[in-house]
Order: sequence, then C-alpha cells, then structure tokens
Amino acid sequence: MAARSSGRPTSWRRRTARHIWLVIPLAVAWAAYRNRDAIVRAVSVIGHANWWWLGSAALAIGGVYLCRARVYAVPLRLLGYDPPLSFLWTTAIAATSVHQLLPAAGATGYAFLTYAFRQRGVPQGQASLVALIDTLSYAVTLAVLVVASLLYLAAGGVLDVRRVAIMFAPGAAAVALGAWVYRAQRDRRRFVRMVLRWKTRVASILGARWPDDPVRAFLDEYYEGKRLIGRRRQAFYQMIGLQLLAVVCDAIALYLTFVSVGVTPNVVAVLIGFVVSMSGAAVIGAPAGGGSFETIMAAFWVRHGVDAPHAIAAAVLYRLVAFWLPVAMTGIILWRLRRRGRSIA
Repeated sequence: MAARSSGRPTSWRRRTARHIWLVIPLAVAWAAYRNRDAIVRAVSVIGHANWWWLGSAALAIGGVYLCRARVYAVPLRLLGYDPPLSFLWTTAIAATSVHQLLPAAGATGYAFLTYAFRQRGVPQGQASLVALIDTLSYAVTLAVLVVASLLYLAAGGVLDVRRVAIMFAPGAAAVALGAWVYRAQRDRRRFVRMVLRWKTRVASILGARWPDDPVRAFLDEYYEGKRLIGRRRQAFYQMIGLQLLAVVCDAIALYLTFVSVGVTPNVVAVLIGFVVSMSGAAVIGAPAGGGSFETIMAAFWVRHGVDAPHAIAAAVLYRLVAFWLPVAMTGIILWRLRRRGRSIA
C-alpha cells in the first residue's frame, strides 16, 4: 500500500508536467479569436505576397544553417576531423528543427547532434563534447542579444525602468546562480559529489531512480570542454561570431518577409523583434512553439506601428520559410543519416 500511495502523486506530477504545455496553444487560440478580423485580413495579405522576396528570405535562412554548420566545424577540426560542409549543413537543419519541434531546454538538439556525429564515425564522448560546446556558444550568444535588446528597448522608451528591472530580475538571479556554480565547479571532486547529491534528491522527489554514470559522463565532458575552450579561446570566440552572423541572416530573412507584404520596417527593430520573439518562444517551450512565436512577433510589430493584418501575415510567412520548410526537409535528412554515410575521420 505504501508503494502504491507514493506512486500516485508522482504519476499525477508527471501527467501534469507532460500536458501543461497545452495551455500555450489554448492561449494562442484565444488571442486568435479576439483578433479574428485581423487574421482574416492577414490571409488576404498573404495571398498577395511577393513570392520573389519570399524566395530571397529562404536563401537567407539557408545562410543561417551555413553559419551553424561552420560553428560545428570549429570544434570538430580541433579534435582532428575533416567534416564535409554538406553534411554539417544538413545536420544543422535537422538539429534546429528537432530542437524547435521538441524543445527540452536544448536537450533534444544536443542529443541529435551527438547522434549525427556518431553516425559519421565520431566517438560518443567526442560527439557529445562538440554538441556541448555548440550549446554553450549558442547560449552565450543568445544571452548577449537578449540583454542588448532589452537595453535598446529601455533606451528608446518602449520599456520603462521599472519594467526593465522586473524583466532583468530573473536574469540577475540566473547570473548570481551561474556565478555560484562557476565558483563551485573549480573544485572538480567536490562539485561532482555535490551534483550527484542533488541528482539523488530530485530523483527522490519525483519517485525515480537515476544512475550516477550518465551524470559523471556529462561532467567529464563538461570539464573536457572547459579544458579545450581554455586552450583555444579564440576558436570559441569564432563560434560566437558565427552564431551572431546566423542571427543576422535570420533577421535579414525576417526583413525580406516584411518587404514581401509591402512593409519596410526599421532594420534595427527587425533584429530586436526577432530576438524578443525567439526568446519568448524559448521561455514558453511549447512543441513547435505552439503558435507563441507568431503571436509574440505580431504583437511586437503592432506595438511598433505596423497594422495588425500585415504584422500577422509577415509573422506567419516568416515562420513558414524559417521553420516549416526546414522541418519538411528534416524527414529526408533523417532518412539519409540512418543509412550511415562515410566516416569524417
């Protein structure tokens, strides 16, 4: 009886965690219902979009994945591999699509990259290391862009000081936590013991049993990545530069999408709007965004003077070019990857 009673709340917690994301599509559906007239007009705007400009936006999205492919190449070459650019480009498309379809704090993209590199002959430990360094470079890039965007909005009077302070509060707490973790991880043995203790506590709360070996393996990869980055800091900065260039290509695609519906917004505002929408969707974490990306982007542009039908049309068309088109390609990429291509060693 004791085992059964302890299992029931755990089962309830798991079901709640599994289905809580359903709130997001419901909220998006409610917002769509309240703006149904604007959506109807947006459909007409989409029907009159200039497809030549949309094709140019698709080419810019191709540039996004080319930059990310070059990001993967940096640590792979440091480890002695010579990967073909075509393999890295298709891997970037599939990894990003999988990450957005099934967001899990970056875990799905990390896992897919590890799998893809293993399929091409890279040992599991090294494949995980490359994925870890890529995740770290992306996180640093995103943090820089988010902070810069908030400061820009505050300086322009879009956000008042109190709102910015509220928005920065979670970030400040995260920075404080990061500083504490950074100090703690200097002592490797003590840090590993601490992480294993916390892992055991969390598993106990969830009524699960998690082995120590995967945690130890991850921490080994972390410290190996730290050692590699410490020796080749210039290479890591190169990765961050490529990640920033990928965001610029994304912003260009967004700008071209607006041009396709007859709107020419401010260039800096396009970059800020993209970063805000991307960050909001990442925080929400619903599968495929759950419509949150389009909703946040349309709301941002309405606030910046674009009429609702054109803002909605541009957000939907951008999502079509930047997300759903790569997702359609991902099925073919996964099929080819399972055939296990030649080694890149």
